[in-house]
Amino acid sequence: MRRATMMQTSGSAAVRNRFVSPKVIAVASLWACLLVGTPVQAEVKLPPVGELLLDFGFSDKEQQQIRDGKIVERAIGEGSDRELGFGMAFMVKAKPEKLAELYRKATVFKALTQVKAHGRISGEGSLADFTGVTLQPNPEKEAQRYVNAQPGEELNLDAKELAAFRALKSAGGQKGDPIKEVEQLVRQALLARYQAYRAKGLSGIAPYERSNGAQRPAGDELLGAAKGSVYLAKYVPTFYDILLNYPAAKSKAEAKNLEEFFYWVNIEVFDRPTFVLMHRMALQVGEAYVGVERQFYASHDYNSMQQVVAALPTLDGTLVLYTGRVSTDQVGGFGSSAKHPVARTLAAPYLKDMFQSVRSRSQKR
Repeated sequence: MRRATMMQTSGSAAVRNRFVSPKVIAVASLWACLLVGTPVQAEVKLPPVGELLLDFGFSDKEQQQIRDGKIVERAIGEGSDRELGFGMAFMVKAKPEKLAELYRKATVFKALTQVKAHGRISGEGSLADFTGVTLQPNPEKEAQRYVNAQPGEELNLDAKELAAFRALKSAGGQKGDPIKEVEQLVRQALLARYQAYRAKGLSGIAPYERSNGAQRPAGDELLGAAKGSVYLAKYVPTFYDILLNYPAAKSKAEAKNLEEFFYWVNIEVFDRPTFVLMHRMALQVGEAYVGVERQFYASHDYNSMQQVVAALPTLDGTLVLYTGRVSTDQVGGFGSSAKHPVARTLAAPYLKDMFQSVRSRSQKR
């Protein structure tokens, strides 16, 4: 996700360095959130393209740029000083189902060298689903981070997880290989978080323990991100209801048609493994597609992420709308207002490059 000219300050350098992980994970997974299997139908009347773009805040000039084939960025409202928001729109001269077909066949996770491993989580989940979770790269160093874990930002852990690693440390490594012991605890923690989220949704996400007794509630942050997707409430209310209330969506009859998949992914960030739990949901709306990827756990560097993509048919091709919201402590606190535009400046070109690649490949088909 080219670098733009910016103020040469230690703060901006820190944001540049620490913002790599959300960029990488967004590029690794963005489009797959639309392509999670055979889409299903929902009866929703699509609005005119101009109305949609206006709702997203695109000016008349920007709307024309989109129609002319440019990828246009859009700032979106951010719910807290820790949230980074991105919006983009562009046209593709291919039908929505062509895009879906292209990306169903793409091996998104295998395409990036940063993705060290990934796996599908099925049904109630079991430790067998997480067999591929290992402390790669640099397992010795990462194992020590877990064994010596304290409340803070180096690792996103809840109180029970911290207690488990303290107990391992107290045992003094007498049980065997410390790397394997840490890996087993990590697998157990990922399984527990998956099961809690699947049973209770956002309210089931245990908060991360921070220093001085503070907590970081990723579930609340994702709820804020969902509420920020107000255009879904207007155009796809069933989908909006699902985002807010999963797994207890109010629109039972329509919600049962939702396509959803769960994954764990290990992405290398700063020579460290980053374990991410992903929930992908998709719905076909007439001839259009709308999809959401919710990253409800990340082991370090950021707290959560929501990405929404809609591919809408028009007379001139397919309009693609994207919004992304990342919660990270790296842009919060003192100087937050200065860090946010820097981080967005760093991330946007990478997303643009990926979107351009997507469009080029889809139009060659």
